[in-house]
Amino acid sequence: CLESIINDEERKHLVETLEHTNHEVIAISLQQMNSYAGNMLSLKSTSGNDLLVMSQSAYDVLNDEQKASINRYSKIVALQIPTIETIGGGSARCMMAEVFSLKK
Repeated sequence: CLESIINDEERKHLVETLEHTNHEVIAISLQQMNSYAGNMLSLKSTSGNDLLVMSQSAYDVLNDEQKASINRYSKIVALQIPTIETIGGGSARCMMAEVFSLKK
């Protein structure tokens, strides 16, 4: 959420750093952030496909351009989890554990 970085120079430096390391920046608004669009987790399926897991509410606030950008890298998996988001105080990423294995 670039809007959350108040200092213009810091925001510009962050974007340049990410772009320099071959990352595409998909900016989200404060409103999208508050609808959990920043609470996603990138996973790899057992068949090796890249997935981006998010809540349905996060998916619903993304615009078509943002969705198209994400789909260039991962398949979007959107889940209905209103109880977690309204009572639990988190969203999709908060519900999943990350397991990192050593490459063989």
